[in-house]
Amino acid sequence: MTTVYGINPANAIGLLKERGAQAQRGITPSDRRKIGLIVEGGAMRGVISCAALQGLEELGMTQVFDEVYGASAGAVNAAYFLAGQAGYATTIYYQTINTTRFIRRLWHRQVVDLDELFQSIVGRERPLHTERVLASRSKLFVVLADANTGEAFLAHAQSSAIPMLTLLKASSAMPLLYNRLVDIEGRPCFDGGLINPLPIMDAIENGCTDLVVLLTRPASYRECVPSGIEQGLFNMRCARGNARLMDIYRNAPMRANTLRDIALGKQEGPSGINIATICPGETDPAIERTTRNALLLKSAAIASVRRTLLAFGYPVEEIVEIIRPFRAAESTFETPPIPSESGETVSAA
Repeated sequence: MTTVYGINPANAIGLLKERGAQAQRGITPSDRRKIGLIVEGGAMRGVISCAALQGLEELGMTQVFDEVYGASAGAVNAAYFLAGQAGYATTIYYQTINTTRFIRRLWHRQVVDLDELFQSIVGRERPLHTERVLASRSKLFVVLADANTGEAFLAHAQSSAIPMLTLLKASSAMPLLYNRLVDIEGRPCFDGGLINPLPIMDAIENGCTDLVVLLTRPASYRECVPSGIEQGLFNMRCARGNARLMDIYRNAPMRANTLRDIALGKQEGPSGINIATICPGETDPAIERTTRNALLLKSAAIASVRRTLLAFGYPVEEIVEIIRPFRAAESTFETPPIPSESGETVSAA
């Protein structure tokens, strides 16, 4: 079973394991490499990348990345990860937001209620510890899209004057599911993942030499050109006659497929760059943007944690102590121990 794809993935994995070991001993990295983490979203498919982040969290790698990039649910997952809350956040998908309170029937104008999600869940019931993200050694970049120009751009969460939850909400504002724009310093913004779902080239331009990419679709997946109905809805609810934005929307799948090919090692990337990509298997539970089935979501999470641990050489037979129901005591978010090389014992915080 292939667990890691990419370009020289063993190099990136080896460097990350070395840094993880150094972090456990309190040693500052001196390898002169720059490691980036890219987290894909996709609404409820985010349970897959969030569980992969939980795997990295279990391995003690919360603070080993120099830069972290995310769009849509991937940005929210990345923030929870940098706060040391990835395991806590994974349960949100199949315990809290998989209800009609947040995901309505497709005939509703607003299928996904982001207002309630960020106000009640992320802000209060399952709070993201934003102060930990701000204090993280890893820079967090949130991908946003400008509704006027169609430009996808990065917001550096730690230095932005915009509250972090507002940035995350703007990056998650899906035109065909949320159908509202979020103002970011005078710019009407929506889901950055629609235009730039995998900011691989941005990370490389920022100097990253090694990348870990967490995908929420299998290796065989290809983006398709939006249907006529989808184009009509996008024009009505987001572009509103903006021909340039419509053109960017139509061509977005081509760019997404090119980026996926680079991430998976199917297309040559820039010289000297190592990429390790972890994605769902072809037989893993299929999760879509509005999946609400708790058993499917949890099964996908378990498969993703297992695959991530295997990618780093930690075969684990039982995941029951990693994926488990949320408990109030988890609000302490203690740092979990690293599993042994044999994979015999793996415990969560």
